[in-house]
Amino acid sequence: MRNMTKIALLLQLSLIFVWGGSFVAKVNNSSVVIGDRVNLTLEARGDDITLPNIDRVGNYSVESTSTSTQSSFKMINGTTTRENIKRLNITFTPDKDMTIPPFEAMIDGETLKSNPIDIKMVKSLAPTSKRGDIVTLDMVANKKQIFVGQPIQLTIYFGEGNGANLMKVEFKKPNFKDFFVKEIAGEKTYRKGGYLIHELRYILTPKYEGNFTISPASARIAQKSRRRDDFFGTFFATPKWSRVVSNSLDIEVKPIPNGNDLIGDFVVEEHIDKQTTKANKPVNLTITIKGEGNLEDFNALNYEIDGVTIYSDDAKVESHLVGDRLISTYEKKFVFIADKDFTIPAKSFKVFDFKSSKTKSLDIKSFDIQVTGGKDITPTVVSSSKPTTIEKIETPKSSSSDQTIESEPISKEQSKESILSIWMLIASFVAGVVVTLGAVKILPNISWRPKRASTNYNEALKILYPHTNDNIEVEQMVRDLYAKKGGEKSITIDKVKLKELVRLYQ
Repeated sequence: MRNMTKIALLLQLSLIFVWGGSFVAKVNNSSVVIGDRVNLTLEARGDDITLPNIDRVGNYSVESTSTSTQSSFKMINGTTTRENIKRLNITFTPDKDMTIPPFEAMIDGETLKSNPIDIKMVKSLAPTSKRGDIVTLDMVANKKQIFVGQPIQLTIYFGEGNGANLMKVEFKKPNFKDFFVKEIAGEKTYRKGGYLIHELRYILTPKYEGNFTISPASARIAQKSRRRDDFFGTFFATPKWSRVVSNSLDIEVKPIPNGNDLIGDFVVEEHIDKQTTKANKPVNLTITIKGEGNLEDFNALNYEIDGVTIYSDDAKVESHLVGDRLISTYEKKFVFIADKDFTIPAKSFKVFDFKSSKTKSLDIKSFDIQVTGGKDITPTVVSSSKPTTIEKIETPKSSSSDQTIESEPISKEQSKESILSIWMLIASFVAGVVVTLGAVKILPNISWRPKRASTNYNEALKILYPHTNDNIEVEQMVRDLYAKKGGEKSITIDKVKLKELVRLYQ
């Protein structure tokens, strides 16, 4: 009997150990071809699970994440328990050998670590495309040597032979991690040399100087094959999968020549709505830069003027392809608010033209703004047209020391006025007593609320704008205030919140 009890206890402990919390890392393949993504799955088992937030795996940024949850019920010695399983799926693209580090998860009140995993980079066994293949995949760049910020066009050609008979194509574009990427909308499809060509185009702008290799594009293709069903004696189509890989590309990126802010060929336009305004009324300035080149990462255009509140939205950048040229437009709007005259200073940027290899100047002119009704306006002194007369009253001189000075007799009218003044004084005193007693009795029974003083949006903008980077609520309030001032009727200002923020930074 005693042995049976020990066996039952050991069985129970072993089951608890089996169904306890766990945290395990898995990958789809630990041997990875350069350019391929790694699919990492972190699986947690337990009752109460908190998975980690992951944005990097080693030195590589996470490209996509997804989560899934499932539950199952287990019976241990007649007791039913529920086990939760949570999976965090992550993809990233390494370019060299690495070790996926352990991650931590909170499971049933305990911190558990996942296992590390070694990733080994291997050469692709798939053949690169060549003439005569059923399918071809090629990658071409219009330039191999460029400057930082200079755009290039990269084109991928997927050729489908006449006898390819494809059921499905799973295309995977290259990894452009060292470049700003803009995909040119609209796939081109045409026939050439016995192939149906699918053409995909990208505009790449290098972020840094150095020598870079753009990893190959690849595609998994399913060809239609015939398979016999022995039971019915018929044939049906089944997919036969294979993989094709393009060439890689080596790109040399040279640094921007010293003293230059941009690379390309640009012109600038300025538009200001007025140069005379009232105190605390906005002046709007729009700067537009356009031309050939990339403007996505241009962020050097800003203003700082003492005593002037300046508000600006994020720059709006658009680009499109004209032939093999990238044409970009940069537009940024500024709002200036002040209570005295000020000057919007001139700006100048150096632009390196990669076509002529010469440096040009991109100049933004200055604007003098006149402000009326502000605190620096000297008030006009108003005086009366008639001079003030000062009456001199002389005391009559006595002819001798014993001369008696007789006072003038008080008239009846003066006597009546004195009596009336006394009665008015008494009446005012009585009225004051009555009003005071009435207030003491009546006011406590009256429910009233004082009107909140109206908020001056201009003053609020002046106070809050310098702190837009300190507080998210301040930043949103400044945006709403400016939109409201601009006539946006859908914006509702929370005046209580506005008053709190203004009081905080006054």
